[in-house]
Amino acid sequence: MTVLSFLICTCELLFVLLICFFVVLPLMVILFPGIVTKLFFLNFRRIPMTDYSDVSANNVNSLGRAFYLRGDEGNVGVWHMLPKSLSYKYREKGIHPQDEDIEESLSDEKHPVIVYLHGNSFDRTIGHRVELYNVLNKLDYHVVAFDYRGYGDSDGDPSEKGLVNDSLLIYEYVRQHSGNNTVIIWGHSMGTGVAVHLVKNLCVDGNPPEGLVLESPFNNLGDAIMGHVLGIPLRWMSDELLRKCILEPLRRTGLDMISDKRIPNITCPILMLHAENDHVIPVTLARKLRDAAVASQRDIKYVEFETSKNYKHKFIYMAPELSTLVPEFVAHVKQAKKKIS
Repeated sequence: MTVLSFLICTCELLFVLLICFFVVLPLMVILFPGIVTKLFFLNFRRIPMTDYSDVSANNVNSLGRAFYLRGDEGNVGVWHMLPKSLSYKYREKGIHPQDEDIEESLSDEKHPVIVYLHGNSFDRTIGHRVELYNVLNKLDYHVVAFDYRGYGDSDGDPSEKGLVNDSLLIYEYVRQHSGNNTVIIWGHSMGTGVAVHLVKNLCVDGNPPEGLVLESPFNNLGDAIMGHVLGIPLRWMSDELLRKCILEPLRRTGLDMISDKRIPNITCPILMLHAENDHVIPVTLARKLRDAAVASQRDIKYVEFETSKNYKHKFIYMAPELSTLVPEFVAHVKQAKKKIS
């Protein structure tokens, strides 16, 4: 093959790739919006042979229990991990607590409860999520983590409404057993969209959690798509074309995640955490969501971790500042609760 023929073949290949990337892929998205929902939820990404029934087998430091709640599409897999001090007491006695003892401990007001809503892909057993549970347990909080429908060992297929319904199921379970204890919803990445949707509904219904933590959040699905590397082929579209061809078809499938439109209705305190060098959700989207909350005079604290810390999208759990930020936020929501009551 001559140099000239090699260059011609290379140019032809590049041309075909460009056509696929900037024409075929956008057309597929427009004609088959279900493809985008699959790519958004990524629930098909799994680690085989995962043991969901043994909490400690998945590198969780505290004692806990695995169980199922019955949702509208079948079983929802749940973990309840104990605060460090409670876990230590049982270990000191050389016993594992009974399920009913773990459940009853939710009402101990010395140990607030954090309900964790994970992001897309994989499940509640993945390393960075487990590391966050360990951080929160070490701060002496209960952590209740679960898998939405279609993730992990939970039945069904994901949709935004379905994820919100599953989150509501867990929240109502925790409320049922936690008495007057402090309950905080913590969402990460896609889970922030679910969390904002859930908490907005709870606030409107007069049943809000004491607080909401948004880790690595985005303002709305449209900006999240355009900000992601997979959205590059769509960036030639005007805002109007994007709305008509991409966002409206997605809304018809039930997916919008318009957190910036919902956050004005949230009445509980909000803590927002984002890394400046987040490579999945650009920090500009978190700032837009913060601005929407501030414009609505919400009770919000925004913390941005500088690039030098290198926390990116899923390593904020490594921040030593969490040992101060989270207890301060918990104290703040308790004080806000007293003012209301």
